Amino acid sequence: MAFSEEVIRENYRKLSNEKLMRLASEDAAKLRPEALVLLREELSVRGLTEAAQVSIAAQLRVLSEEEIDQYCALIRAVPCPICHSTAQPLNASVTAKVSSFMIVTTTKNELVVACPSCLDKRSESATSHCTYLGWWCIPWGIIRTIQGLAFNRKMAESHHVAYPNASLRSFVVDNIDLIDAAEGNVNRLHAFLIALSLNQ
Repeated sequence: MAFSEEVIRENYRKLSNEKLMRLASEDAAKLRPEALVLLREELSVRGLTEAAQVSIAAQLRVLSEEEIDQYCALIRAVPCPICHSTAQPLNASVTAKVSSFMIVTTTKNELVVACPSCLDKRSESATSHCTYLGWWCIPWGIIRTIQGLAFNRKMAESHHVAYPNASLRSFVVDNIDLIDAAEGNVNRLHAFLIALSLNQ
Protein backbone atom coordinates (compact mmCIF):
# COMPACT_ATOMS: atom_id res chain seq x y z
CA MET A 1 0.00 0.00 0.00
CA ALA A 2 1.46 3.35 -1.08
CA PHE A 3 1.21 6.24 1.37
CA SER A 4 0.21 9.71 0.22
CA GLU A 5 2.83 12.45 0.00
CA GLU A 6 1.28 14.24 2.95
CA VAL A 7 1.52 11.15 5.18
CA ILE A 8 5.17 10.63 4.21
CA ARG A 9 5.96 14.32 4.75
CA GLU A 10 4.33 14.24 8.19
CA ASN A 11 6.24 11.09 9.15
CA TYR A 12 9.52 12.77 8.22
CA ARG A 13 8.57 15.85 10.26
CA LYS A 14 8.07 13.66 13.34
CA LEU A 15 11.54 12.11 13.10
CA SER A 16 14.37 13.50 15.21
CA ASN A 17 17.41 14.90 13.37
CA GLU A 18 19.35 11.76 14.30
CA LYS A 19 16.71 9.40 12.90
CA LEU A 20 16.28 11.49 9.77
CA MET A 21 20.05 11.45 9.15
CA ARG A 22 20.13 7.69 9.74
CA LEU A 23 17.36 7.26 7.17
CA ALA A 24 19.32 9.40 4.70
CA SER A 25 22.63 7.64 5.32
CA GLU A 26 21.38 4.04 5.41
CA ASP A 27 18.09 3.69 3.54
CA ALA A 28 17.89 6.41 0.87
CA ALA A 29 18.43 3.91 -1.94
CA LYS A 30 15.40 1.86 -0.78
CA LEU A 31 12.98 4.79 -0.94
CA ARG A 32 10.55 5.42 -3.79
CA PRO A 33 11.59 8.46 -5.90
CA GLU A 34 8.78 10.63 -4.51
CA ALA A 35 9.67 9.68 -0.92
CA LEU A 36 13.31 10.56 -1.60
CA VAL A 37 12.25 14.01 -2.87
CA LEU A 38 10.27 14.57 0.35
CA LEU A 39 13.22 13.39 2.45
CA ARG A 40 15.50 15.88 0.71
CA GLU A 41 12.91 18.63 1.34
CA GLU A 42 12.81 17.87 5.07
CA LEU A 43 16.61 17.75 5.26
CA SER A 44 16.73 21.14 3.55
CA VAL A 45 14.19 22.65 5.97
CA ARG A 46 16.35 21.51 8.91
CA GLY A 47 19.61 22.64 7.33
CA LEU A 48 20.93 19.08 7.09
CA THR A 49 21.24 18.82 3.31
CA GLU A 50 25.00 19.28 3.17
CA ALA A 51 25.63 16.66 5.86
CA ALA A 52 23.38 14.08 4.17
CA GLN A 53 23.99 14.63 0.46
CA VAL A 54 27.26 12.64 0.28
CA SER A 55 25.62 9.57 1.82
CA ILE A 56 22.56 9.81 -0.39
CA ALA A 57 24.67 10.27 -3.53
CA ALA A 58 26.85 7.28 -2.61
CA GLN A 59 23.80 5.04 -2.13
CA LEU A 60 22.27 6.08 -5.44
CA ARG A 61 25.53 5.78 -7.33
CA VAL A 62 25.86 2.87 -9.74
CA LEU A 63 29.40 1.50 -9.66
CA SER A 64 31.11 0.14 -12.76
CA GLU A 65 32.92 -3.20 -12.55
CA GLU A 66 36.23 -1.32 -12.68
CA GLU A 67 35.23 0.90 -9.74
CA ILE A 68 34.15 -2.14 -7.71
CA ASP A 69 37.54 -3.73 -8.45
CA GLN A 70 39.34 -0.60 -7.24
CA TYR A 71 37.36 -0.46 -3.99
CA CYS A 72 37.90 -4.19 -3.46
CA ALA A 73 41.66 -3.65 -3.89
CA LEU A 74 41.52 -0.98 -1.16
CA ILE A 75 39.72 -3.32 1.24
CA ARG A 76 41.96 -6.30 0.44
CA ALA A 77 45.09 -4.30 1.35
CA VAL A 78 43.84 -3.52 4.88
CA PRO A 79 45.14 -5.63 7.81
CA CYS A 80 42.75 -8.38 8.88
CA PRO A 81 40.29 -6.93 11.43
CA ILE A 82 40.38 -10.19 13.44
CA CYS A 83 44.05 -11.28 13.57
CA HIS A 84 45.52 -7.96 12.29
CA SER A 85 47.82 -9.81 9.89
CA THR A 86 48.76 -8.42 6.47
CA ALA A 87 50.08 -11.77 5.19
CA GLN A 88 46.98 -12.52 3.07
CA PRO A 89 44.63 -10.23 1.12
CA LEU A 90 41.19 -9.91 2.69
CA ASN A 91 38.04 -11.43 1.30
CA ALA A 92 34.51 -11.81 2.61
CA SER A 93 32.11 -14.56 3.53
CA VAL A 94 28.64 -15.05 4.95
CA THR A 95 28.09 -17.68 7.64
CA ALA A 96 24.80 -19.26 8.68
CA LYS A 97 24.11 -20.10 12.32
CA VAL A 98 21.05 -22.23 12.95
CA SER A 99 19.66 -22.39 16.50
CA SER A 100 16.71 -24.42 17.76
CA PHE A 101 14.89 -24.29 21.07
CA MET A 102 11.80 -26.38 21.65
CA ILE A 103 9.47 -25.44 18.77
CA VAL A 104 11.43 -22.44 17.42
CA THR A 105 14.26 -22.54 14.86
CA THR A 106 16.14 -19.41 13.78
CA THR A 107 18.87 -18.80 11.22
CA LYS A 108 21.29 -15.90 11.61
CA ASN A 109 23.46 -14.91 8.63
CA GLU A 110 26.62 -12.95 9.42
CA LEU A 111 28.86 -11.16 6.96
CA VAL A 112 32.59 -11.31 7.76
CA VAL A 113 35.43 -9.45 6.05
CA ALA A 114 38.78 -10.95 7.04
CA CYS A 115 41.81 -12.88 5.85
CA PRO A 116 41.13 -16.38 4.45
CA SER A 117 42.40 -18.10 7.62
CA CYS A 118 40.04 -16.11 9.85
CA LEU A 119 37.18 -16.66 7.41
CA ASP A 120 37.82 -20.40 7.72
CA LYS A 121 37.69 -20.17 11.53
CA ARG A 122 34.42 -18.20 11.46
CA SER A 123 32.93 -20.72 9.05
CA GLU A 124 34.04 -23.64 11.24
CA SER A 125 32.56 -21.93 14.31
CA ALA A 126 29.22 -21.38 12.52
CA THR A 127 29.22 -25.01 11.32
CA SER A 128 29.84 -26.25 14.88
CA HIS A 129 27.04 -24.01 16.13
CA CYS A 130 24.65 -25.54 13.58
CA THR A 131 25.78 -29.07 14.40
CA TYR A 132 25.27 -28.73 18.15
CA LEU A 133 22.39 -26.28 18.42
CA GLY A 134 20.51 -26.38 15.14
CA TRP A 135 18.74 -29.71 14.86
CA TRP A 136 16.74 -29.86 18.13
CA CYS A 137 13.41 -28.80 16.62
CA ILE A 138 11.59 -31.32 14.40
CA PRO A 139 11.22 -30.99 11.46
CA TRP A 140 12.47 -27.41 10.84
CA GLY A 141 15.56 -27.67 13.02
CA ILE A 142 16.83 -30.63 11.02
CA ILE A 143 15.91 -29.05 7.66
CA ARG A 144 17.46 -25.65 8.50
CA THR A 145 20.57 -27.29 9.95
CA ILE A 146 21.18 -29.25 6.75
CA GLN A 147 20.66 -26.04 4.75
CA GLY A 148 23.00 -24.08 7.06
CA LEU A 149 25.75 -26.71 6.85
CA ALA A 150 25.50 -26.80 3.05
CA PHE A 151 25.51 -23.00 2.87
CA ASN A 152 28.63 -22.71 5.06
CA ARG A 153 30.42 -25.37 3.03
CA LYS A 154 29.55 -23.56 -0.22
CA MET A 155 30.70 -20.16 1.09
CA ALA A 156 33.99 -21.63 2.35
CA GLU A 157 34.93 -22.58 -1.21
CA SER A 158 35.57 -18.91 -2.00
CA HIS A 159 37.69 -18.00 1.04
CA HIS A 160 41.07 -18.67 -0.59
CA VAL A 161 40.46 -17.47 -4.15
CA ALA A 162 43.07 -15.04 -5.49
CA TYR A 163 40.48 -12.43 -6.53
CA PRO A 164 37.72 -10.48 -4.74
CA ASN A 165 34.91 -12.99 -4.26
CA ALA A 166 31.20 -12.26 -4.74
CA SER A 167 30.67 -11.58 -1.02
CA LEU A 168 33.39 -8.92 -0.95
CA ARG A 169 32.04 -7.29 -4.10
CA SER A 170 28.54 -7.15 -2.57
CA PHE A 171 30.00 -5.74 0.65
CA VAL A 172 31.70 -2.93 -1.31
CA VAL A 173 28.50 -2.03 -3.19
CA ASP A 174 26.42 -2.05 0.01
CA ASN A 175 28.91 0.04 2.01
CA ILE A 176 30.29 2.41 -0.61
CA ASP A 177 29.35 5.52 1.39
CA LEU A 178 31.27 4.32 4.47
CA ILE A 179 34.26 3.26 2.37
CA ASP A 180 34.24 6.64 0.62
CA ALA A 181 34.08 8.37 4.01
CA ALA A 182 37.37 6.66 4.94
CA GLU A 183 38.96 8.41 1.93
CA GLY A 184 41.36 5.55 1.28
CA ASN A 185 42.89 5.86 4.77
CA VAL A 186 44.03 2.36 5.78
CA ASN A 187 43.60 3.06 9.51
CA ARG A 188 40.02 4.28 9.03
CA LEU A 189 39.14 1.31 6.85
CA HIS A 190 40.72 -1.02 9.41
CA ALA A 191 38.66 0.57 12.22
CA PHE A 192 35.49 0.24 10.12
CA LEU A 193 36.16 -3.46 9.50
CA ILE A 194 36.98 -4.07 13.18
CA ALA A 195 33.65 -2.47 14.16
CA LEU A 196 31.88 -4.69 11.61
CA SER A 197 33.53 -7.84 12.99
CA LEU A 198 32.65 -6.92 16.58
CA ASN A 199 28.99 -6.44 15.66
CA GLN A 200 28.69 -9.99 14.32
